Amino acid sequence: MADNLQENEKTSYLKGFIITFLAFLFIPIVTMIIMYFTNDNFHYATNNTLTALPGVLGEHFKSLPTKEEKENIKLQIAKYYIDLDEDRLLDKLLIIKGEDEELYNDLLILLNKENPIKMKLIREKIRLSQLETNLLNRILEEIEDDKKEKINSYVDYYTSLKLPDTISEIERTYQSGEIKDNELAEFFNLMATENGSRYLYYLDNEIVEDIRYQIKKDKLNDFEREIAAMESKESQLEKLAHIYENETLNTQLNDLTNINKFNIKDLAVIYRNMSIKTAGRILSKIDDTEFITNLYQEISDLEKLNRQAENMPAYISEAIKIYENYDKKVEELGDIYRRISLDELVDTIENMVVGNRVYRRYDVNTEEIVFTQKNLAIDILRKLPAKRAAEVLEILRVERRIDLTQEFVLN
Repeated sequence: MADNLQENEKTSYLKGFIITFLAFLFIPIVTMIIMYFTNDNFHYATNNTLTALPGVLGEHFKSLPTKEEKENIKLQIAKYYIDLDEDRLLDKLLIIKGEDEELYNDLLILLNKENPIKMKLIREKIRLSQLETNLLNRILEEIEDDKKEKINSYVDYYTSLKLPDTISEIERTYQSGEIKDNELAEFFNLMATENGSRYLYYLDNEIVEDIRYQIKKDKLNDFEREIAAMESKESQLEKLAHIYENETLNTQLNDLTNINKFNIKDLAVIYRNMSIKTAGRILSKIDDTEFITNLYQEISDLEKLNRQAENMPAYISEAIKIYENYDKKVEELGDIYRRISLDELVDTIENMVVGNRVYRRYDVNTEEIVFTQKNLAIDILRKLPAKRAAEVLEILRVERRIDLTQEFVLN
C-alpha cells in the first residue's frame, strides 16, 4: 500500500514537471510568433537570422525581401501610381485595401508625399466610395448624371458646327459662364484626338491655360503631339507658298488649281500666304467656279480662326477681275495685230518694248498690280500663231530679241 502511494506521488510530480516545462517552453514560442507577425523590426531580424539555416529553409529566408528592399518597392509603386489618372489610381488603391490594409495605409502615406493635392481628391473619392448607398449617395449620383448629360449636350452641339463657329461658341459659352472650366476640361476628355487638338489649337490661349491641367494627362499628351504636328505642317505650307510665289505660271496652274496634289484646306493656307497679285493671276486662268468658291470659304475660315479681318477672298476676287479684263484686252489686240503687216507688227512691238511705259496700274489692298507696255507686248506675241511670233522675234534687234525671248519662255 505504501509502495503504491509513493509511486502515485512520483507520477504526479512527473506530470507537474512536464506541464510546467511545456508551459515555460510554449509561452516564449507563442510570444515570438506573435512578435514575428506584429513587430516589423523583430520580423526582419528573425528572417535575417534564419538565413543561416542549412538547405531549403535557409534559401527560403534568403529570398525574402529585407525591410529596406520592401520599403523601396513600396516607394516605386507609389511613384508609378501617382502618375495614373485619378480613376485608375482609385481602383488600384481600393483593390489593395481589400487585400492588404497595412500596405494600403503605407501607400497612402507615400502617395501623399508625392502629390498631396492629387491625394486630397483621391482620399475624398475613397471616402465617398465607402459610403453606404443611401439618399445622399443617390442625390450625388443624380448630380453627376446631370453633369454628364450637360457635357454630352455640349459635345453634340459643338461638334455639329463648322470649326470657326465651334471655336466662337466655346469661347462665348465659357466667357459667359454657361460652361465652367472643369466642365470644358471634361468636354475635351471626351473628344477624339483629331477634333480636340484642332479646338485647342485655335482657342483663346487664356481659356486653354485655364483648363489645360484639368484634362487627363494621357489625353493632354495626345493633344499636344497632334498640335505639334499641325504647327509643323502649317509652317511647311507657308514655306511652299513662298516657293510657289516665284514658280512659273504653268507650275502654279498644275499644282494649285485642283485637289490632286493638295487638299482644299492646305491650298487655303498656301493662297493665304501668297501675294494677292499672284493668287489673282493664277485663279484668273481657270473656270472652275466650285473650286474657287470652296477655296474662298476655307480662306475665310482661316481668317476667322486666326482672328484676321483682312477679307482676302474679296481682294483675290478683285485681282481676278483685273487679270480677266487685261486678258480680254490682250485677246482684242491679238486679233487686231494678226491682221496687220509683219513690218507694222514689228514696229509696234519694238515701240512698246523700248518705251516700256506703264499700261495699267491698280491698287488692291496694300498691293499694286502693274502692267507695262513690255508685258503687253509679250502677251500679244503669245496670242499670235507660233510662226508669226517667231518671225517678229527674228526681225527685232538682237538685244530686244534676247530679252523678249527669255521672258516669252520663262513666263
